Order: sequence, then C-alpha cells, then structure tokens
Amino acid sequence: MITTHFTPHTMKYKHLSQKEREEIFLYLQEGKKRSEIARMLSRSPSSIGREISRNSSVIDRRKNSSKKKKKHYLPDKAEGKYKKRRKESKSPFPLKNHFIYRYTIGYIKEGWSPEQISGRLEYDYKERHEISHECIYQFIYSKRGKEMKLYEYLPRHHTKRRKFTGRKSRKGKIIPNRMSIHKRPIEIELRVEGGHFEGDSIVGVGKGSALHTEVERVSRYLEMRKILQKTAEETKKAMIDIFSSLPLKKTCTLDNGCEFTQHEQVSEKTEIDIYFADPYSSYQRGTNENGNGLIRRFYPKKTNFDTISKEEIQRIQDIINNRPRKCLGYRTPKEVYDELCKKYLF
Repeated sequence: MITTHFTPHTMKYKHLSQKEREEIFLYLQEGKKRSEIARMLSRSPSSIGREISRNSSVIDRRKNSSKKKKKHYLPDKAEGKYKKRRKESKSPFPLKNHFIYRYTIGYIKEGWSPEQISGRLEYDYKERHEISHECIYQFIYSKRGKEMKLYEYLPRHHTKRRKFTGRKSRKGKIIPNRMSIHKRPIEIELRVEGGHFEGDSIVGVGKGSALHTEVERVSRYLEMRKILQKTAEETKKAMIDIFSSLPLKKTCTLDNGCEFTQHEQVSEKTEIDIYFADPYSSYQRGTNENGNGLIRRFYPKKTNFDTISKEEIQRIQDIINNRPRKCLGYRTPKEVYDELCKKYLF
C-alpha cells in the first residue's frame, strides 16, 4: 500500500510556491500523473489538478488552425496567473458588503441622498452596519457607479454646489389685517413645540393649476394640495382642507402673495393663527422653502399640474414624508409628527 504524508483534515492549507510550480512542470515533462505529483509534493490531488487546469496556457500561435489548441503548463505563466487572481480577490467589495451594497443601491434609486442613506442605516441597525455618506459619494462617482449612472438619482447633482437662497415674494395686493411674523411667539422660532406650519404655493406652467404646500416646522412634515388656479379662493379651500385633516395644528406663517388675502376665513374655519413674513424675506420661511425644493425634484419648473392626478400628488407627499432627514436624527417627518401628536394631544 502506498502511504502519503498528506493529511487534509489536520494540515493547514498553503498556496503553492514558485518552486513547487517548477517541480510540477518537471514532473509533467517526465510523464508523471497528477496523483503521483501530489504525493511527491505532499499535496492534495485535487489541488494539483486545479493548479494545472487553471494555470495552463495555450502556446500554439497559429491563428487559422482548425485543430483544438492544446494547453501547456509553464511555471512562469502559472505564477503570473496566480498573482493576478490573488490581486483581484483582494479588491474590496463595493460599499463594504453585500447587505450595505443592496441597501444603498436600492435607496439611491428611491431618490435618497447619501447622507439620508448613511444616517438611516445607522439608525436602523446601530453598530452592525454603518457607512459614511462620503464613501457612498465616492462609489457613485467611481467607474462602476458611473457605469450604473447612479448620479442621475442624486437629489442635486450639480458639478458645483449652489447656495439655496429661496425665491423672492411677488408684489401684490396688500394683505388685509395681516399679522406680522414679528408678533409670533418665540416658541415658534425656537422649534420647541409642534403644530406650527409654513405655507406657500408652487406654480406650474402658464396660468394653470398649482400646488399649495404646508410644512410643519419641527417635524418637517409636508401636506400639499392641487389647486385649479393660484387664486385666493382656491388657496383658501386648499388650506382649509389641509388643516381640517391635521390633528395637530396651531399656527401658519405665509408670504405676502395675493392668493392669501382670504386668510381670515381660513383662520376662522380651522382655528389657527396666521402670520406673515416680511416682504422679500423667504429666509423667514426656510422650512417651507426647503420642502418646496424637495417637491421640485419630482415636479421641476414648467410642470403642467393639469396632467397630474391627486393620487399621484399624494404618492409624492408620502415618499417625502417617509424619507429620513439628517436634521431629525435620521428619523422620518411622519415618525416625528406622529410623536408630536401623541405628546400634545394624548
């Protein structure tokens, strides 16, 4: 009986060396079988078989030969193939591991920003899974990320970041009995209690339909309604519909657009106090301006709202309200608004 020194269950595996590859080459030249070579090198027959199969090379240079090209085992070429595979195997998996990769790609395509993805991943899985937003950005703009065109899903993908300054209020009719923002309680400015909203209008193409939006200052919770035209009557109806459906509402701050001239009727119907920002001071309603910016990702300027259904608008509202926000500790606006309702109403 032939005994070997190979003990697969007790011996720790070690990669073949350059010297062993040269010995394999010489043994093959002598006509020895793979099992014999394995015994002489104290290796597993399957290891020797894989080595010869993987690292053999075709040396027949005749391009038009109809015969099947034969492979030969050459130690130098075998070593080169081995080193190339080792280098490729050590390349890091994109975005750390399969779970983070699938999680990140999925939410990028949902329109989440890298910061939202990074923050929410840490919020949901604590220390088990984490990745920085910068790492996600680097992947998006890597060769592989560009091939997947992931940059197209970013909320803003300008080559240079632009400062958001909002838009100026239009000149219009004087708002009757308007109450200035400077009379607004300091608690609203400090965001120390819920139920305080900021409102505005998003216009579409031409003089057709538009959107009226309301954003809660603490939670960033968004409500929006389609209006047939940006008129005082239509805006009043939209505001009454929004605030009548909300469990927690206390005040609303608006700009000086003429569509808000019927604010007193809104206040009477909904029992909320309405304040007005200073003219040309959109920064005083920054929460709403930011919310409108999120909506513009779905409905850019010159959008024809006549062609968009109420169901579609509700779908976009739900998407925005269920995305995590950095300013909320990567909780979602809906989660925070629901917590505020429980705190102040129950």
